[in-house]
Amino acid sequence: MEDVEAAVIAAAEEHLRACQVADQRPRPDDCLPCYLHRALRGMECDGKLSLTHEWQGHQRVRGRRTGGLTVFLRSRGGFCDCEVLMNVYPDREPDLVPGRDRCSHPAWR
Repeated sequence: MEDVEAAVIAAAEEHLRACQVADQRPRPDDCLPCYLHRALRGMECDGKLSLTHEWQGHQRVRGRRTGGLTVFLRSRGGFCDCEVLMNVYPDREPDLVPGRDRCSHPAWR
């Protein structure tokens, strides 16, 4: 019986990890602040623009222009992902309506 319980617990933990990783990926129509709000929940900022650059890469794959984003963010005090939220978009609340795949905010500015 203990083996079955251990297997169930291991499977549940793996499922939770997979859900957390999936929630940290940019969605097709996320604006940058909504993506950062969602991705930074439950994790610490690494002091870099890692998530911002991941979002930017996903935008480029979709043919959206994001040139100058890093310069724009840094000029407004966004030197890491959490500073982007605190300094660049301090009034932008996340638009996290359950069941909706996109937010209602403009693309990245």
